Amino acid sequence: MQPVGAPPLARDDDPKARLAETRDALREANRRINGGRAWYEAVRESYQGAQ
Repeated sequence: MQPVGAPPLARDDDPKARLAETRDALREANRRINGGRAWYEAVRESYQGAQ
């Protein structure tokens, strides 16, 4: 898992476009977090079944 970077900003950028890019970056970060959580839970369950 890798961190999701914030989109670069410039003085003449369109705020709506930057907001959309930030929203997309947050969605990607949440998708990665949820994927990592699901993987970890699967590993925990596999160890519980092995006992």
